[in-house]
Amino acid sequence: MSNPMLAAPGLLLLLAAPATAPQPRAWADAGDGVQQHASIHVPRLTVTTTTVILREARRPALVEKKADDCVKMDKLAGFSVNRFDSVDLVLKDGSLLRAKLGSDCPSLGFYSGFYVKPNRDKKICAKRDALRTRSGRVCSVLKFAALVPQR
Repeated sequence: MSNPMLAAPGLLLLLAAPATAPQPRAWADAGDGVQQHASIHVPRLTVTTTTVILREARRPALVEKKADDCVKMDKLAGFSVNRFDSVDLVLKDGSLLRAKLGSDCPSLGFYSGFYVKPNRDKKICAKRDALRTRSGRVCSVLKFAALVPQR
């Protein structure tokens, strides 16, 4: 048997409904230049349980090599935070570049993204430019290092 407390709100809605169906308004009656607008609210989905299956991949260890002091901003594709003192930049060609920030500016605040103020040359340069966290912290880039697979 169903719970009567669950059925009650549905019955109340039926009682509140009008006796006759409303007549649709003809578009010709709406007048020139009148438009209708509808907003749909999509509720936020909260995941309460998650199952994660990890497969160990055989990835080669990465080592730091000397890199140029600047990188063009249009070559950036993404980033990842893997160390406390740096942000790893992923370039569009698939290569990796580590931006060293120093011990006074931990990279933990970069998980949700960062901003870079563009210069006229459209490059990010070490010892000149800084990364800005979304929370407002400014971290100078001390140097860049290329990340290459260890042989």
